[in-house]
Amino acid sequence: MKKIMMYTIGILLSLFFFFIVPQMAHAEVQLMEGTTPEIATKNGETLQAAINQASISGTKQVMLPAGLFYINGKIILKSHIVLTGPSTSPTTTTLTMNNGPVTTDATIKSQEAITDVTLQNFTLQYNPNIPKFNYMTNPANFYKEDLLNLGQYTKAESDAGYKATTKKALKTNINITNMILNANTVGLSTVNITKAKNISIQNSRIINSGLQSGIVVTYSDNVAITNNLVKNLGRTGIVLYYGNSQVTITNNKIIDWMQRYGSYHYDAVKQSGQALDSMQDAAIDSYGPANEYVTVRNNQIYLSSSANKPNPNNAMIAKKWKLKTVPHYVRYTALRASGIQNAVYQGNIVNIDSPDTFSFFTANMRKNNIVTRPKAITVTGNQFTARNVDYPIRLFAGISNGNMTNGITIQANNFRILGQVSNYYRSLVNVREVPVTENNKTTYYPTALVTMLNNKIQSKSISTLVDGSSTSKKDVLQLLILNNNTYNGTLNQTARNYISATIKPFSYSKKRLSGTLIWNADETKSKYIKATILPSKTITIELKPPKSKMANFSIPMNIPKGASAKLQISESKTSNINASTMMYQAK
Repeated sequence: MKKIMMYTIGILLSLFFFFIVPQMAHAEVQLMEGTTPEIATKNGETLQAAINQASISGTKQVMLPAGLFYINGKIILKSHIVLTGPSTSPTTTTLTMNNGPVTTDATIKSQEAITDVTLQNFTLQYNPNIPKFNYMTNPANFYKEDLLNLGQYTKAESDAGYKATTKKALKTNINITNMILNANTVGLSTVNITKAKNISIQNSRIINSGLQSGIVVTYSDNVAITNNLVKNLGRTGIVLYYGNSQVTITNNKIIDWMQRYGSYHYDAVKQSGQALDSMQDAAIDSYGPANEYVTVRNNQIYLSSSANKPNPNNAMIAKKWKLKTVPHYVRYTALRASGIQNAVYQGNIVNIDSPDTFSFFTANMRKNNIVTRPKAITVTGNQFTARNVDYPIRLFAGISNGNMTNGITIQANNFRILGQVSNYYRSLVNVREVPVTENNKTTYYPTALVTMLNNKIQSKSISTLVDGSSTSKKDVLQLLILNNNTYNGTLNQTARNYISATIKPFSYSKKRLSGTLIWNADETKSKYIKATILPSKTITIELKPPKSKMANFSIPMNIPKGASAKLQISESKTSNINASTMMYQAK
């Protein structure tokens, strides 16, 4: 009986392996080591055939052997494959691409749909001997492909700019894990992601991009970039180009960005006849427009090498153009939030020790068929350190829907500036308007709401917390909320210049709405405070607080539970034109 049972179990196990194991089996790719063109061409053909067969047959896993293998031609990824090295060490297997990328598209116009692809446990690199840029000789032709290309848009789509109808998720469910992606300063970006959804890049090294960025994301949703080292980048570290949503960038290290592209940018601007200003693309960058629901959390951003490290582009610019002094044209910015809404920047550690530091954080509007103005942006719990910096925080054209939660909030950050703050007012936060000229008419876009709470600043160079810089000579910031910010351990709530109203957060207790109006350092006009219980449009009371450094106000009003009150501060009695507006909802 025992023998019969064992025999039966043996049959069942045989059937299990016969039916189940083929679904889990992997194809082992037989690649050849060596650098000759014949070997590299054969390796490319062999690897492509294995990927094609795995995708068609359902074998799924394509196992790379250990070793260093050279490949001629592009490798085209297919659906339902796992391309993997033989061990958990990505250095065990290295694929060196001689003259083509690993890509998801057969041609630059094909835009093929693929799904369910994993790359893991190996090194993918460009051959460092591929023809590449040399700024001093500025060759007309050098290799211009991304190392790993996950989707693309056509030139016509690029020229047309952002259009929501162009956004189609053609690449889905793609996972990159435990990889080394090394462009060896060849080509453009190390990783490009376009028209994609459900993308994960984790626990990998994305290094040595060419003239562009470490990771570029365009027209994509549900993208997670986590626990990666992103280092030595020609341009930005991680950039959200435009049309992206639900993106998380967490626990990454971004080191040494803006190392190559800035000098080419200088040449292009100079040759176009435009005014030379500076270039400040960021380590983590939203270019915009139409980026939304983005989380940038717990990343480390810094420069390697010695202290007070200059940007390498500037010395090359001076040498090529025979300038008497080295320009500060190419600058470092840590976080840029252009064309973005509904974003959180939290817990990041930034240390930019360079004479070419421009900013810790900037936010601006972006127009490209669609206008996206900064909105619902929170910068909280970050540590910012620099030796010298021009504009620690610089804000343009932000909007709000009228309450105190969806403008631009700078909260509970630590700022440490060892040297000089170089802007005119030596302010921590500089707010500016954006002029847009259409049909020979210029419209100036101000910022609606900035909130500064519980920040700690250590510096010997700051004169004011917030200033507004205006070309139109109109207010560039409609409402500023300041509270509990400290400068070298002392409370400091100073603001000046073209800011409509500055207040501390207000409260409601015992049927009184109370707050404090903060008079800006150079304020000369009277202020009028008007409060209204909604939905009524009748002004319940109007106050003219006395001009003083801190003018407290208390307005008696009965706000029913769940109802809202509107508080308006203007420079015109009984007029709500150009009033700064806040909402309060009774709980």
